[in-house]
Amino acid sequence: MGALTFTEEFTSTVQPGRLFKALILDAPNLIPKLMPEAIKNVQLVEGNGGPGSIQEITIAEGDKIKHLKHRIDAIDPEKLTYSYAVIEGDGALEKVDSISHEIKFEATEEGGSKTKNVSTYQPKAGVDVKEEDFKAAKEEGLALLKAVDAYLVANPEAYAGGTTFTYDYSSAVAPSRMFKALITDSRTLLPKLLPQFIKEVNVIQGDGEAGSIEQVNFSEASPFKYVKYRIDEVDKEKLECKYAMIEGGPLGEKLESIAYEVKFEATSDGGCLCKMTSKYNVIGDFEVKEEEIKEGRESSLGVCKVVEAYLLQNPQVYA
Repeated sequence: MGALTFTEEFTSTVQPGRLFKALILDAPNLIPKLMPEAIKNVQLVEGNGGPGSIQEITIAEGDKIKHLKHRIDAIDPEKLTYSYAVIEGDGALEKVDSISHEIKFEATEEGGSKTKNVSTYQPKAGVDVKEEDFKAAKEEGLALLKAVDAYLVANPEAYAGGTTFTYDYSSAVAPSRMFKALITDSRTLLPKLLPQFIKEVNVIQGDGEAGSIEQVNFSEASPFKYVKYRIDEVDKEKLECKYAMIEGGPLGEKLESIAYEVKFEATSDGGCLCKMTSKYNVIGDFEVKEEEIKEGRESSLGVCKVVEAYLLQNPQVYA
C-alpha cells in the first residue's frame, strides 16, 4: 500500500512569527507548561536543535504512548517552515514505518496566520491503514495548536518581536508614596489631577490585582479615545508593577501591544528613582525608533511630575 498524505489547516488571529516561535523554537519550554496533563517534558537528546537533531517527548501518565522521538529534518525561521519525522514511539509506529510532517506558517490579510500541516504516513508492508487510524493523533495535534493559540492571544507580548526602551525619573518623594499614587490609587488620583486629559479609569475585569483589565477613557482633548491595560503583576513590598497595553490608543496597524515594567527604588536623599521599561511589540517588520515614542515618554514623565508636585504639596497623603 502506498503512503497516505493528509493536509490540515489551522487559522489563527496570532501572527505567524509568534506561533512559529512558540510552537517550534520554544516548544521544549512552553508545551509542558501549557499541557502538563498530556506532555511531561520535551528535551533535546541529540544535536543542537538544527536539522538532524533528535527530540524526545515524554508523555504524561495515562496515555498508551509513553514517549516519542522526533528527528528534525529542516527548520527555517525566515520562511517559517519546519519538517520533522517520528522515528520512535511505543504504539505510534505499530502500523507504519514512518510518519513525517511538514509545517508552514503563513500570514493572512487580517493580520493573523494560517498553519498548514502536511502529514505523510508510510504503512508497513501488508498492513492496511485508513484515515480514521490517525484520528486521535490529529485531534491531539489540533488541541496543542489551540492551547498555544489561546496562550498567545491572552499574552500578546509573549514571543513578540519588539523594541525596548528604558528611562528613569528621580523624585524627592519617598518610593512608597509614589507607588501608591501612581499605581495602587491611580484610578482615583489621576482623573482628579489631570481632568483635562483623563476622564476616568475603570476596572472592567477582575479586582484590580494581577490578571485584571483596566480601561482609561480620555477627554476630548486627547488624540485617543481610550486604552485598555492588562495588569500582570503588582508587588507592593518590592514596589514593582508590570502591565501591558492591549487595546486602543496607538495600537493597530504597527503595534500589537506595549508591555511596561515600573520599579520604585529609594535614594540616599530620602527620595526615589522610578525606573520604567517599555517594550513595543510590533506587527510585521515595523521598527520602532526612539524619536517615534518621544511624545508618549514625555507624556508619562509629565504625569510623574504632576503626581510628584501634588505629593510634595500634600506630605500627609499616602504617607
